[in-house]
Amino acid sequence: MRNAVNSSTPITPALNAVPLMLWCFVALTGASSVLLEAYFSHGLSAEVSAQVLKSLETAASYQRFNSLVMVVALLLAARSTRRWRYLPASCFALAILSFSGGIYAKHLLDIATGSLTPTGGVLMALGWLLLARLGWLSGAEWSKSR
Repeated sequence: MRNAVNSSTPITPALNAVPLMLWCFVALTGASSVLLEAYFSHGLSAEVSAQVLKSLETAASYQRFNSLVMVVALLLAARSTRRWRYLPASCFALAILSFSGGIYAKHLLDIATGSLTPTGGVLMALGWLLLARLGWLSGAEWSKSR
């Protein structure tokens, strides 16, 4: 397999799979957050308590927001040459699964999630810190290349 930009540079198939999987993930989580928010507002509101509904709406809202930030992280990663360039987006993906997924599992499936949701919060913070670091280093790379 050859790089689309420079046909003489081979690219490892596994390296190509990471951004593809992350882009598919972010598209699915972004779309599902919109659908879940609509369902929580219009279909589920009469079936659960106000406190549970607020918790589910928070999970969907964080899912949507982190999906958008994940897009930014993926766009920045696409311009970077650093080995760990997909780490911020991966942290946001795991944060969505554990934070929002933990809330959904607790309230919709009645599954005890333990520390899953707080772990998601830590992963969100880590994703932000890694995104800032990648942005800082990428900015330095871009200014040197001018």
